[in-house]
Amino acid sequence: MRADIRSQWKENWKSAQLVNFSLVDDPTIWQPGFNLPRQQWSLLNHFQIAQGHCDACKKKWNQAATDLCLCGAKQTMSHFVDFCPLSKINGGLSQLHSAADEAVAWLISCGS
Repeated sequence: MRADIRSQWKENWKSAQLVNFSLVDDPTIWQPGFNLPRQQWSLLNHFQIAQGHCDACKKKWNQAATDLCLCGAKQTMSHFVDFCPLSKINGGLSQLHSAADEAVAWLISCGS
């Protein structure tokens, strides 16, 4: 019976319209970075779901006057990770999702 639940979960995951769902091949297993300290795991998830403390979200929530990044572009979570010349990580969101050493170091620098 457990295998049926996992199969159904995988099917539901593949058919859902979720942001960045393609990062997760198998939603029934722990994802990379699961064992990170809570603050880093939480920040990693904010980037993966494209919702967090970026200026675009803050403006939408009436917590910022502008949605612009210091580089002049609209600062979304995706911009911060993939495109911003001031903050992007080599390999972008896929690299960040891997939770490899470089990605964890980048997360730590963002969280401080």
